[in-house]
Formats: sequence, structure tokens, C-alpha cells
Amino acid sequence: MDKRSVFGFVLIGIVLMVWLYWNSGNQQKVIQQNRAADSLLRSEQKLKDNQESLRKIDTTISGKQLTDSLKTDSLVIKYGNLFYTKSREYPSVNPEKIIILENDIVKMEFTNYGGSLREYTIKNYTTWDNKPLQLVDWKAGKELHLLFTSKEGRLINTKDLVFNSDYPEWKKVDLNTDNSFKLEYSLSLPGDSLTGIKKIYTFYKDKYEFDVEYKFSQPVKFISDNKYQVVWESSLNMTEYRSDQEITYSEAFAHMGGELETLDASDEKETYKEDFNGNTDYVSLRTKYFGLFIIPNDMKGDGAYLSGFKELLKDKGARENYSIAVKMNLKDDNSDKSTFKILLTPLDYSILKSYSLELEKTLRFSLDFIVRPIAQYVILPVFLLIHTVIPSWGLVIIIFALLMKIVLNPLTKSQMNSMKKMAQLNPKINSIREKYKDDPVKANQQIMKIYKEEKINPAGGCLPMLIQLPILYALFGVFNSTIELRHASFLWISDLSSPDVIAKLPFKIPIFGIDQISLLAILMGVTMFLQQKMTMTDPKQKALVYIMPVMLTLLFFSFPAGLNLYYFMFNLFSIAQQWYTNKKNPPEKPEVLSVKSDQQNGKNTKPRQIPAQKSKRS
Repeated sequence: MDKRSVFGFVLIGIVLMVWLYWNSGNQQKVIQQNRAADSLLRSEQKLKDNQESLRKIDTTISGKQLTDSLKTDSLVIKYGNLFYTKSREYPSVNPEKIIILENDIVKMEFTNYGGSLREYTIKNYTTWDNKPLQLVDWKAGKELHLLFTSKEGRLINTKDLVFNSDYPEWKKVDLNTDNSFKLEYSLSLPGDSLTGIKKIYTFYKDKYEFDVEYKFSQPVKFISDNKYQVVWESSLNMTEYRSDQEITYSEAFAHMGGELETLDASDEKETYKEDFNGNTDYVSLRTKYFGLFIIPNDMKGDGAYLSGFKELLKDKGARENYSIAVKMNLKDDNSDKSTFKILLTPLDYSILKSYSLELEKTLRFSLDFIVRPIAQYVILPVFLLIHTVIPSWGLVIIIFALLMKIVLNPLTKSQMNSMKKMAQLNPKINSIREKYKDDPVKANQQIMKIYKEEKINPAGGCLPMLIQLPILYALFGVFNSTIELRHASFLWISDLSSPDVIAKLPFKIPIFGIDQISLLAILMGVTMFLQQKMTMTDPKQKALVYIMPVMLTLLFFSFPAGLNLYYFMFNLFSIAQQWYTNKKNPPEKPEVLSVKSDQQNGKNTKPRQIPAQKSKRS
């Protein structure tokens, strides 16, 4: 292997190490600066202050429950006189009623408390421990609320209010047979049945989405500034075994003016907030494999609000918590309405792409500006095309590796020819370096002259490896975060999106920080070693034949099994190609001839060697 090829392997290793270090969160985080809050956010802070005052009142009453009068006083403090009588703090007067709606792919529960979504279970997926995959964090609070400032200057959150509904408690609706069912909740001001809010939900029998329509009657009487927000306050439930891997992909988004604004709560010491104004296509949040989208239907939103913070869990785990909201303006003081599409879905590229709203932009990868085009326009389409014929994702990866080998074959052939020519020229190059050892500039000029005469590109041996580098990044992103490969098994591998761990170490390997052994990574390292042994031309570089495979094997121990399978098979195909080439055209060892030294001709220079004339055989 020539020095340029060695440099290519070293470059791959260095970049992968830097990338791994960056992805693990050990690099310094860029501290995001919070924007100034508007009047609505100042009201929210005022609400927090009021809640803290109530908490202090609670602690002063030792061993006693708050009386109804004190409850009433607390609600007046919180919401004013308009809405407190509809609070859920009176369960005996306003009992909770839950309704269950179900189709072939999802099961949903809604409640009259807040007129909101309580649970959302996706049927055709499970959590890492095979439990039902329920995404709504109902312990933190129900979702899909309205937030606005009342005429009294109070911040109203409808999650604390009880809506009227006409269904019996625990009613079950089969959307496969009753797909025209609409769920309606209403909230009226005390003593004024014509003034208030209605939530109307519409469902579908074979989709992950549903619609919600918000109707406002006489909003001028109870909403200040003609502004409100549609809010999702808590992140989706975590579904994977490794929380540290899941939060790598957790983010919140706002799509505005064709651009995707992002919020990543990557530092537990910071609280992140972004307040955007302008036309908003959708807001979203995601975990590793699942996402939520709030999409205005009949008109675009007037802005977005994103916030988040990182929470440390036991056993060195972590979670990123996000809140998202679409800001809306009321156009009519007497009657107004707006409709939203709510999509709670696996992050399946084909599903997101089908909406033609650039939802697929939330499928972000490391080094996104390089990786996304390769993943989005090459890897995923080819994978999905092959999978329409071959159901096994493991076989799909093997076939993809073969296709990549065929596509890169012209470059690989050029690399082999370049290495062969370099090997033949090595004696002559060494003699030039020996002759001009006191004049490196002159030596390099003579060597470059030889390269030009022989039409050799010194970097030709590295080109195929450098081209593969962004492909490896894209494959890592696809294998590690694409729902299609989640829990996909192949041979002994239970999950192609995770490392195929065959053993655990009682310690962590220094620098690499890993304590697990992957069989596929070992096989990949072995094939890399064999490949380098077959192409080694310079005995001085023998040590690198061992160093590079060992280093990359250690790096790949923590990589997805699908990526290791791809690289292993690609190396196998390369070894087969090299074996066939060597058998068909055995490499010729250059015959080194001794020539008279310049000293014998009266010149005070050291003897040198030149290669014999090249054989006519190509």
C-alpha cells in the first residue's frame, strides 16, 4: 500500500474518532441565547409566581386539606372569575370521562379534562422490552391545549378546565366501522352559553393522523390581544433501551418560510427557548424513531414557540424534554375557527414525504448538509426499492454493498492500477531521493516529473476511500435512526440498528469508551486486515497493516450492526476482486539493475539503482 493510501486510512480513522467524540456530547456545546419574551411569556412568568405563592400557602397548613373556599380563591388567583368554576379541582362535581377510539394501527384515549389527548398507542410497534408503544406522557399532563391571555390579564391553559361532552364514560369507538365519528368538546363561560370554545376531533380508519378544529364564539369577551397558542407541552415517551442514544436524535422544530428551525436541549445546565414570528407551516418534536407534527390546515400559523431542557436520569441516563406551540391570530372578534392536522407517527421516510410539506426534513443526521442528500436521494430510495422484492433487511444491505462495489469499481480499478505503477516506480523514486537527499525540493520536482511522464495520480489510491467516507456517514445515520431497520433481525443479529453485542467487558476501553464486543465489527476488522495484506507493496508500512484494522474495529464496536454488515460485505467483495485480479494478472516484481555510479564517471555522487524496462505485457 502506497503512502497516499495509508494517509487515506489514517484520515478515515481520525475523522471517525472526531465524529464519534462529537456525537457523544463530549465537545463543548454552543450556548444558545434566549430571545426576549413577549407579553404572553411575561404572563406565563406571572402565573409561575402565583403558583409558587399557592405552594407556600399549602405548606403553612400542616396536616390539613385546603377548604373549598381556599380552592376557589386559588383558582381566582390563577384564572380569574371567568373559568374557575369549570376547573378539574372539583372531581365530585366535574368527573373525568374517557373515550377510547381505535383503528387498525393506533389506539387513542381522550378525556373531557382539557378536552385533550390522554394516550396514543401505536399497534404495529413495541418498546425495546416488547411493551405497548404508548407515546403520550400522560403523567406529565394531557396534550393539545389552548393557551391565551384572558381579559383579566390571566394566562389561561385549557388543560386545567373541564369541557362538556355527550358520550358515556369509557365509550369505545371502532373507527374501522364508524370512520365518520366526530368527537366534540365544548367550554362555555359561566352564565353565557353562547360564548366559549369548541374542540371538534375528526379521525380516520387507516392513518396515524387526526384533525382538530377549534371554534371560538365571541372571543372578544374572553381573549386578550386576539392571540392564542395550540400547545403540546411534554416530549413523547422514550421507547428505546439506551436513553443516551435516543436523546442524540431528540429535537424540536418549527418549519417557517421553507427553512427548518431547530432547538436541541443538549446541556443539562441550560434552559433553551426560541420564540419565532412569521408564517409557520408546522411545529414538531421527535425522539429517535417517532415524531409529532402540529400542522395548521386552513391557514398558516403566525409564529412558533419552542422550549426544552435536559434531564439527567439514574444509571447515567438522560432525557430531553420539549414543549412546542403554534401561535395563531383571531381574525374575527365574534366568531373564528382554525383546523390543525395532528400527526403522531413512526419516522418513516415514505410517510413523511407523502404529505409534501417537507416533514422529512426532521430526519436529521450528523453532518446533515453532506449526509442528507446521500441518505435522502440515494440510500433510502435504493433500500426501499430492493426491499419491495426482498423482505430481509440483512439481504438488502448485502445487495446494496454489492451495488456500491459495482458503482465504485472504476475507481477501485484505477486505484489498483495506480498502486501497481507506484510499486514498479518505487526503486526509481528511492534512487532519486537518495541522489537528492540534500535537496528535497529538487527530489520532489524529479518525482513529480516521473508521475507526469507515467500518467500517475499520487492521490488516486485514496480517492475510492474518500468517496466512501460520506457514504459511511449517511449509512450510519440511516441504520441508527431509520424506523425501517428498527428491530429488524438477520441471522444472529436481533436489531440491525444497534450493535450486535456478543460480550460485555468489565471495564471500558480507554479513549474509545466502549465496554462491549461486536462480532460483526471483528469480522469487518479481519477483512480489512486481509485486504491490506493483499495490497501491501512497501515493507516499511507493514505495521499499519495491523494498526488500522485494530483501531477501526474498536471504533466500530459501538456502531449499528447494519453498518458493520455493509462494511464487512464490501470488504469481502473487494478481497474477491483483488484475488481475481492477482490470479488473472499476477503482479510483476520489478527487476532492479545495478548501474555504474556517477563516481566511476568522475562525479562525486553515490551509486544508484534503476528498474529494468517494463514488460510489454500489460
